[in-house]
Amino acid sequence: MSDSRNIFSGKSKYLFGLILLLLISVIYLAFSMENSDDFNLSKREVLLRRIGHELLLQSGDRTSRVLPVKKITENEYQISFEKDLTFQPEFLVNTTRRLLAEDPLSSDYIVNVLNGEDASITYGYAISKNKKDDIVACIGRTQPSAPYMINIKFKSTDINNAKNRYLLGGLVSLAFVGFLF
Repeated sequence: MSDSRNIFSGKSKYLFGLILLLLISVIYLAFSMENSDDFNLSKREVLLRRIGHELLLQSGDRTSRVLPVKKITENEYQISFEKDLTFQPEFLVNTTRRLLAEDPLSSDYIVNVLNGEDASITYGYAISKNKKDDIVACIGRTQPSAPYMINIKFKSTDINNAKNRYLLGGLVSLAFVGFLF
């Protein structure tokens, strides 16, 4: 009888070790899964070019180009133009709201319009998922023609991704602990 207990005890050690190894593997996979938002980031760049295109049209320019969108930092992009343009702040605000509403990664962002001659901020505003936190000023004033560049900085989603990974890892761990008992 004691031999059967020892054999069962040995098997349970192996079973426990196998389950522990499986648990560690699943947790590793949960944390190493890379968020494949390449498609959404590419879509964002196309939307940014569209913002530039619509600004040129609003300015009355149907021939010059929107230059390639530059990625300044991980979450900041710059739209620049081939020629000088003029814009109405209200049109810029409404256009970015409308077009960036199609981007699932951009609920909060800050837009700064820079004067290309001296890199000073000519106009800026902030849009938030929570409408009461929006900061928009100087609506209704047409900006003079100049070599503008538009910087758009998006709120980082790294914190949300980390929280989701911890949640996923915790749920998997909880499920295995429940399975053991």
